Amino acid sequence: MRFKNLGIFVLLLVIIVLTTSLNGLFADPGNIRVLIRDTSLYGLISIGVAFVIITGGIDLSIGSLIALSGVIFITVGDIQKFEVDYQSTVVASATLADPDDAENRFSGVRLAASLPAVRAGDQLKTDAGVWIVAGAQRHEGQRWLRLSGVADPPPQAGAAAALLRGGQPLRHVVTVHRSPWVCVAAVLGFCALVGLLHGVLIAWGRLQPFVVTLCGLLIYRGMARILSDDTAKGFGDAMGGFTAFVGGPAFQFPLPLAGRIAGTDEAWISWIEFPWTGVLLALVTVLSWVFLYKTVYGRHLLALGQNEQAALYSGIATRRLTVLAYVVCSTLAGLAGILFLVDWTTMAPSTAGNFYELYAIAAAVLGGCSLRGGQGALLGVIAGAAVMRCLYKSIDLLGIGKEWEFVVIGTALFAGVVFDEAVRRWSVRKQLAAKAAAS
Repeated sequence: MRFKNLGIFVLLLVIIVLTTSLNGLFADPGNIRVLIRDTSLYGLISIGVAFVIITGGIDLSIGSLIALSGVIFITVGDIQKFEVDYQSTVVASATLADPDDAENRFSGVRLAASLPAVRAGDQLKTDAGVWIVAGAQRHEGQRWLRLSGVADPPPQAGAAAALLRGGQPLRHVVTVHRSPWVCVAAVLGFCALVGLLHGVLIAWGRLQPFVVTLCGLLIYRGMARILSDDTAKGFGDAMGGFTAFVGGPAFQFPLPLAGRIAGTDEAWISWIEFPWTGVLLALVTVLSWVFLYKTVYGRHLLALGQNEQAALYSGIATRRLTVLAYVVCSTLAGLAGILFLVDWTTMAPSTAGNFYELYAIAAAVLGGCSLRGGQGALLGVIAGAAVMRCLYKSIDLLGIGKEWEFVVIGTALFAGVVFDEAVRRWSVRKQLAAKAAAS
């Protein structure tokens, strides 16, 4: 297994070096940030499915559960807008810089009378159009509102000045919704119950994991379409603070020569934003590693995958561990569904998450998990997820048609399975040779 785990890291390095040599934009700081973010999202579902594969099972419902998770989040959030009775007029306009990012500029207005409880995401309506409140700040000793238009790109100061000249009253439209953290709890709780159901049907019902999760793939996709009336659901301009935090950077780290190699920056050192999703993946990886390799339950889980009957006769609670594996897998799929929703801002119930279970399984197998169960390497799984995302980006940057994406992914998964079988046979021959030499 060590040889196999080393191989996936070598493969990742080869892809990075080869693609960068052919197209330097692969090393662009913005592209690296996207790769870290995507690897984090796909890494979460890959770790989840790794738990199931270690038991000798499979979970095909991950993609549909991602779509359903996003729809449930928006449904529980219950985002609504309604117009209140407060009105005001614009007495001054200017271009304002975002206090958190000086390069990000907004149209700013000062009102004759402050509207009560104006929050980011609310709307100010006139007969001429709709403005979205991006935030409020102090400017020249007064309270100003930063506005952005519904149109893209947002209007500049001249358009805001038109509000001042027109003298039209601004009507306050309030955006209300439940706390996003309540939505997170609802989604994770629902997905944990889904995993519990899968585990009970497989462990106590003695149904095949393939059949149970294949049915889940169809049922959860249908539930997402029914719950959303088969239309895309999203944040709109609501929950801005939540999406900015979850989707934003946690910190920056230096990477020498990245900008120069990409040809986008002459600086010798580029600073790469490391997203919070990456921090979350690191936390999940550490907790999973401690569970698998530092607790008796983790060793029991590995024993279950190697030989379920032997584990059962040894007094291991194989059914409970099977249930636990599916609960972990479904819960991480729900968590990833929330993060994908934040990244995409909308969730299309009929297409979101399609084939994502295959990406996760491919990453887990490439990373060292055996489809026979009993083997798994978490760092290898993350490297497998990184390989899948780097391959996808390489296809894009090298001008290869995106229709080749599934061919590449399928070939990679097939190669991983063949290599797994070759390693198994080599290990068996080595053991037999050692026994023969000993006798």
